[in-house]
Amino acid sequence: MKIKLIMTVSLIVILGALLSIGGNARQTDDPGVLLRAAIEKEEVDGDLQGAIDLYKQIIAKYGDNRAIAAKAQLHIGLCCEKLGLREAQKAYQKVVENYPQQYEEVKAAKERISQLAKASAAAPGKPKFRKIHIPANPGNGVLSPDGKKLAFATEGSIWVAPIPGKVDPDITGTPVRITEPIDAHNALNTLSWSGDGKWLAFNTFSDGIWVVPSTGGEVKKIPVQPAGNAFRRRLSLSPDGKILAFKDDNGIFSLSVEGGKVERLTDSSGQQPAFSPDGKRLAYVESSRVKNGYESSVWMINLRGGTPIKIGHYIGSIRGPVWSPDGTMISFILSERVPDSLLDMEICIVPVPESGSPSISPMRTALPTKTWTDHYPAGWTQQNSIGLHLNSPPNNAIYTVPSSGGRATQVSPVGVANHPRWSPDGKRIFFRGVADIRSIPSDGGTVTILLPYMPYTKHVWEATSGGGNNVSPDGKRLVFSGVKSIGTHGQKDFHIEVHIYTLPVEGGEPTQITAFPWGPKNPWAGQARFPCWSPDGKRIAFIRDHVNEKGNHVIDIFSVPFGGGEPRQITSTSHRVGYATIDWSPDGKQIAYFSQDNTIDLIPVEGEQSKTLVKVDGINSHWELSWSPDGKQIAYSCKGRIYTVPVEGGQPIEVKTGLDAEASNLSWSPDGKTMAFAATKNEPAELWLMEDFLPLVKKRK
Repeated sequence: MKIKLIMTVSLIVILGALLSIGGNARQTDDPGVLLRAAIEKEEVDGDLQGAIDLYKQIIAKYGDNRAIAAKAQLHIGLCCEKLGLREAQKAYQKVVENYPQQYEEVKAAKERISQLAKASAAAPGKPKFRKIHIPANPGNGVLSPDGKKLAFATEGSIWVAPIPGKVDPDITGTPVRITEPIDAHNALNTLSWSGDGKWLAFNTFSDGIWVVPSTGGEVKKIPVQPAGNAFRRRLSLSPDGKILAFKDDNGIFSLSVEGGKVERLTDSSGQQPAFSPDGKRLAYVESSRVKNGYESSVWMINLRGGTPIKIGHYIGSIRGPVWSPDGTMISFILSERVPDSLLDMEICIVPVPESGSPSISPMRTALPTKTWTDHYPAGWTQQNSIGLHLNSPPNNAIYTVPSSGGRATQVSPVGVANHPRWSPDGKRIFFRGVADIRSIPSDGGTVTILLPYMPYTKHVWEATSGGGNNVSPDGKRLVFSGVKSIGTHGQKDFHIEVHIYTLPVEGGEPTQITAFPWGPKNPWAGQARFPCWSPDGKRIAFIRDHVNEKGNHVIDIFSVPFGGGEPRQITSTSHRVGYATIDWSPDGKQIAYFSQDNTIDLIPVEGEQSKTLVKVDGINSHWELSWSPDGKQIAYSCKGRIYTVPVEGGQPIEVKTGLDAEASNLSWSPDGKTMAFAATKNEPAELWLMEDFLPLVKKRK
């Protein structure tokens, strides 16, 4: 593709900014000078690969200079695009993910991503991607073998919708509920059709595996209770629907849906089973941690006996192998996770060999938009369409709104932004980005990163949930829940510990406050989260998942001196503390917390009987509460809305924001007039079909 040097008005603005950077610099190690030299190499000399190398050196050496690094990363994408390399889209995506506060660069990168996606869809010699609209989109679903139906889980039931409906070829028809609410879920597309399209197998959160006719009817419970996380129990039904393959912590197993002997098919490393169309073979995945990510292999086993055959080995994480209708190929999603990129994902198609490894490498195609790592493909239909559930890029930001309600004001760039906390003088808001800690003026402005995200190193980064970010009453330090790698990543001694740390508000080295013991039999013992300061700044309260005297995992509230010392337990098992935010009352006498009974409770700091303040619709690690500065009210977020409730009792009142988005976190300003909160436009994964790829696969043979 031929590319103009100046593609958009955004890039003109960026170039103007570049020419002004470091104008007075005279040293060759000045980042502005080096950046201009790299641009000259790119645009004057035409040495694109040399320019890429120089841009990478700038990012490696001056990564803390976010403005310079973002511009260098954007130009890596421009160079790759001019060279015709598929890495261009990944390079642009890094701008969006790593430098969300650099508005102009992110805007330009998004424009190029959009243009590349359109060109990819229309370009000859590449697969086509077609979006299927599902009214009241559930965000999940698996295609029937004939491609004419979509089965999905929502409201605890299994539903089936025709494809297409009667309105448009790209719109599904009216969904039909084929089970009553039964706690069904299909969060990662673990649901399975039988090859003849007559049966569906699905997981439930609480009651194992069930099978139901795809047209509805009697629901049959499978007489097995798999061990392990229900989210990751991928199922596969044989073509006739009589045999079920499933995964638990001990490997892949099969059994008749009528009951009988359970047969072990793989050792504990086997996962993600998939029956071949003839029912004679089973594909599965093995994955292991390595430095900075994963290595994965696709295997195939003959169910009549024989040695497993390795179909392919890849750097990255493999998700959801699916067979072609004729049983000659397998497709899967490959996620290459690297430290400076969240998700680099491709759809791969590889031929299935009779024995040994395939003679050719897989066809690899970049996805047209983002998808979660764990979202498996939705199937390979008899019309040779591959279904994929793809997500839009993150779309959340920090906002402020009058505490009595009104029209919200956006104060941070769109990107990953949550858990806002005010400085005591009300001039800045601290929040969490991509597992890092940032701050911004309370009326908007330049974002400053105080604690960068550096996983799998000796550096501490902020915990994904329960981070904290509370500012001390004197305004000098932040308290947060920090994550630290212990041991060597990818080795047996490697593990993660989560403790309470404090950090200077201008950034610097964190100071560890808690040090709970860790052990392989009790990995949660070292986890301390959701910290907050006492009003006098002398103590820090937090929650901790630990093992009580009966050997059960429980969550309790503790407090510890801000300089470190012996923690003191405030609650007991009877208080049923939930995994969510806590907050200290302005007078220092009480702590408010979410209870597992779906209430907000108040407990005296001395640990006496708690008091229920209000009933809520549920609890979640991203829902928060905050005392008003005068101590008379508590604000809280729940299911995307913000409420206030009097501490003395009364009905909750919703705080209107005027946004078509879900509020998940909040914090009351020091003067009580304003609230800061995070809001996300909740866009569930959408169904796409990849088509017209077979000629490309055959061309490679």
